[in-house]
Amino acid sequence: MPIQSLLPHKATIAQFSKFVFVGLLNTAISLAVFYLLYNMFAVDYTISNLLSYIVGVINSFFWNKLWVFRRGTQRMIRESLTFLLVFAVSYGIQYLLLRALVEQIGIDPNWAQLPAMAAYTIVNYLLNRYITFKK
Repeated sequence: MPIQSLLPHKATIAQFSKFVFVGLLNTAISLAVFYLLYNMFAVDYTISNLLSYIVGVINSFFWNKLWVFRRGTQRMIRESLTFLLVFAVSYGIQYLLLRALVEQIGIDPNWAQLPAMAAYTIVNYLLNRYITFKK
């Protein structure tokens, strides 16, 4: 089996690169909202986390639908509902990891947010690529 067949296609790499860019944008938005709510307004870290992800998921849906996965405006309702379900699953994993890092291991919520976001990103990409925006 040639090594080229084991490597991802150029289109997949380009798509994932766009997804990572959108993810970085969403991360910046989500972290800004989280840090603002948690550090400046003393909102509980779990509430700050939820609100920051809601803001990020709205931004993410439109960038991913129209630019990353290029799905246009057709099937907006179906894809938005599936996107929300994928978000819920991804967020659930992120939330459980965040709580474990803070409550079980004792990591400060400001730092625990980072690995939890990484887990969210991987799960979210895979589910959106193969379920929400599949061709």
